[in-house]
Amino acid sequence: MKKRTVSKTAVKKERNPKKVAKVIEQKGYAKGKLPKGKELHHVKPVAEGGKTTKKNTRVVTKAKHKQIHKNRAKKGKI
Repeated sequence: MKKRTVSKTAVKKERNPKKVAKVIEQKGYAKGKLPKGKELHHVKPVAEGGKTTKKNTRVVTKAKHKQIHKNRAKKGKI
């Protein structure tokens, strides 16, 4: 299956700090900020058309986030 590439403008829009903060608030974190050591992970990558929504994001530890992307790279998904 061919990866869908998205324009730089679309990626920038999805990674907008205000949009990210809104999703983090929807996930139950006060003031749109995550605790120390946590990161927001996109299940479907933004570069492949994934959106910054409550459904497409997960809050994971920095170590777990790094491992997820390492595994994706090994499988050729990045």
